[in-house]
Amino acid sequence: MNFLRTLTIIVLLLFTSVSIAQQQNAQRLIHDLSGHLWKLQGTLPGRGMEEKFPEISYDHMGDALNWAPAQVPGDVFTDLWRIGRIEDPHFGRNSVKAKWVNEYEWWYLRIFNVPKEMEGKNIELNFEGVDYACDVYLNGTLLGSHEGMFTPFSFDITKLISLEQYKRGRNVLAVRLHPAPRRYSQVAGKKPAWHGDYWVDLVPTGIWKPVKLMAYDKAKIDQVYVETKVNLKKQSADLDIHLEIEHSGTVASNVELEIEVQGENFKSKVYKTTKTTSLKPGKNELKIPLTIADAKLWYPWDLGDQNLYIAKITVKNDNKVLDANDKLFGIRELKMEMNPGFTKQEVENPWTVMINGKRHFIRSGTWGGPPDIFFGRATKEKYQEFIRLAKSANFNNLRIFGWHPTEIEYFYELCNREGITVWQDILPIASLSLPKGEAYKKSLFADAISVVKQLRNHPCMVIIEGGEEILMTASDPVYNLNFMKELGEVVKPYSNLHYVPVSPLSDHVGIKLGFKPNESVHANGLFYSEGRINTEKFFNKQNFAVVPELAISSCPNVASIKKFIPENELWPPGPSWGHHWTDFDVFRTLNFDALNTEATGSMQEFVDATQIAQGVIFQYGLEYYRRRKPKSSAISICHFITFAPDMKWGIVDYYQQPKLSYDYVKRAYQPVLVSLEHERRRWLPAEQFEGKIWVVNDLYQDFKNCKAEIFFMDNNHKEVKRETFSFGDIKGDSATKFVTVNCKVPGKLGDKFYVNLSLKDVTGKAISENKYLLLVGDEKVDLPKLRAIGQEAISKKEKYGSHNYLRYFESLNGAAGVKQADEKQPFVKEFDNK
Repeated sequence: MNFLRTLTIIVLLLFTSVSIAQQQNAQRLIHDLSGHLWKLQGTLPGRGMEEKFPEISYDHMGDALNWAPAQVPGDVFTDLWRIGRIEDPHFGRNSVKAKWVNEYEWWYLRIFNVPKEMEGKNIELNFEGVDYACDVYLNGTLLGSHEGMFTPFSFDITKLISLEQYKRGRNVLAVRLHPAPRRYSQVAGKKPAWHGDYWVDLVPTGIWKPVKLMAYDKAKIDQVYVETKVNLKKQSADLDIHLEIEHSGTVASNVELEIEVQGENFKSKVYKTTKTTSLKPGKNELKIPLTIADAKLWYPWDLGDQNLYIAKITVKNDNKVLDANDKLFGIRELKMEMNPGFTKQEVENPWTVMINGKRHFIRSGTWGGPPDIFFGRATKEKYQEFIRLAKSANFNNLRIFGWHPTEIEYFYELCNREGITVWQDILPIASLSLPKGEAYKKSLFADAISVVKQLRNHPCMVIIEGGEEILMTASDPVYNLNFMKELGEVVKPYSNLHYVPVSPLSDHVGIKLGFKPNESVHANGLFYSEGRINTEKFFNKQNFAVVPELAISSCPNVASIKKFIPENELWPPGPSWGHHWTDFDVFRTLNFDALNTEATGSMQEFVDATQIAQGVIFQYGLEYYRRRKPKSSAISICHFITFAPDMKWGIVDYYQQPKLSYDYVKRAYQPVLVSLEHERRRWLPAEQFEGKIWVVNDLYQDFKNCKAEIFFMDNNHKEVKRETFSFGDIKGDSATKFVTVNCKVPGKLGDKFYVNLSLKDVTGKAISENKYLLLVGDEKVDLPKLRAIGQEAISKKEKYGSHNYLRYFESLNGAAGVKQADEKQPFVKEFDNK
């Protein structure tokens, strides 16, 4: 008898301990339908319904055997390329041959079983993102439709789903993608632009985010938002944990909420709180306070550690887990301050990002991502490598502007962990006149709220914006501006992130609309100047609080070019170069400006010259803005990457290969920067060069008893002068001009000369090194030549239009006296040295 009693107690204890363990590790029941088990078929619009695709049954596999294999998340173009139905759209001019894809509707099919653990629960079918519009069917029944690729949507399938288990699956999910939209202005904000100056107009389409089944009992945690308030003196933080809980019952129910918060990437105490409350049917909004006594703060990588916490929320009823969820977040105090040195008539908005009381000078690049415009090719490995390269180049911020989509969750998680902040346009709204219908506005505002809710827990988020260049391009800029201001008010209740209505504010249209003249600028004028101004004269006139864009283009590396340009078009450049947005005349002007040569002698020479020119110009501009600290507080090159192989903006190409310009930006973005201010890059032979040495320190760290060395070298890199200077202490968070330097310019006209700088601390360790390429030249001779090259570009654009690359190919544009393409291989005449 005692034995049985003991055995019973042991069993009960074991059962209790297992139950408790399950409750302590309570997780939401999720079954991910993503992967390779999808099928794809395309038809002319309407044919899918005529053929009754939604009625394909789990027991009639022959109906879908001729469908193509597909992958979710992914996209139609990638699936078709993988099976050979289209050629790689990135190669040559294949993309124009694949436009037929956008004339079709595409159907995705997935047959599946429901996990047995979901039996007896409410079951939802969740789509995290579909590009762009779709109808969803389950077991032949229409669940509903959705439009807009940035908002998740779901369906309650509890009564439709079958719990029977079959070898190949019992339930049939069919998703009809509508034919892709053709006018960006009609879907702006709900889908990114598929055209521009580094892509042609294939319109991506597909199921680009995961599809999942989710099961819960009566109560579902829809939203978790951890709002943090930091007490820097006490090193503590007060959390307000905002919850949205959906109660599926018909009467109110009492539940117990359990919340646990602890360090996710470091060891910490587990902070717990509970709350008993009554949930009414439908949506319930709750706020639960919790104090973290010893808060470990999150910083950008150059200001501190990237401490992350995880909040685990469990909803129980009578000790039964109804639902569970968790949310990764960081604790940090984010404030915006005014930039010193401007009057209220010049700048009236705060532009300095302060994180935990420290100035975050933004060294950024526009994230021209995702890693591929076709989401099926944008792998996690590519995200990892691009983020690694950004941090390696000393970026502490990435800006996602209105030409590009809100990114996948993994991107923001990488930024959280690597300490790279994000400056984010909420939705892709760029360069257009916004539709004026109220339905569009209402729908877009709802999408914006959804996106802000998705982003707001990420500590990497520092600034959100409304629209990109939509004042300068709009037929009704007043309407666009009011729209963006209203958007800011709509999202304001859902996040404390600083909101900027448009970028830039201080273009000629923005100033007419009331913005101050020195707020923000897109410093792209040098690229578009067609040789009418040179690098130094352009930048030395700049006086702005922030520069969200600075654009200069270059070619990818030769090895990369060979991957997407056909062999017979490599050199002299053939039409595929033009198709991939090569501005040949712009490159000639930039090459001449930076290097005093157009560099058209060979493919390697030309490619290297474009990359060096991009690097030299970026270096000059970035260091100019950084020396203005704290009057200026942010600078972003345009771009860091682009999402397709092109001859345009990035300093890392589509194949994850850094260009030569990457190293120039890496030097200019050193957190501690020794910098040579020089008003000119061209100096006459034997003229007395003069420059000023600065040190810019973005770190909150002092460096004691520092010394600087400067080396002047001639065209052959032979040293002609060396000097050493004692700078004393370099203060943290500072920009200081220390000394003026001089040197007799070595060499003859047409040569180059070089300057190297080294800053060392008291131990002799180098804390910053820099180098510069300068020209032995005569501005009175060279600058007119620069303008003459630019005038050729202007004349061609006036005749053919700025986006018609056939202007470069006489054998394709019907030029008089020239053999046409059916007789002669097209090439750019300025590059034919035979």
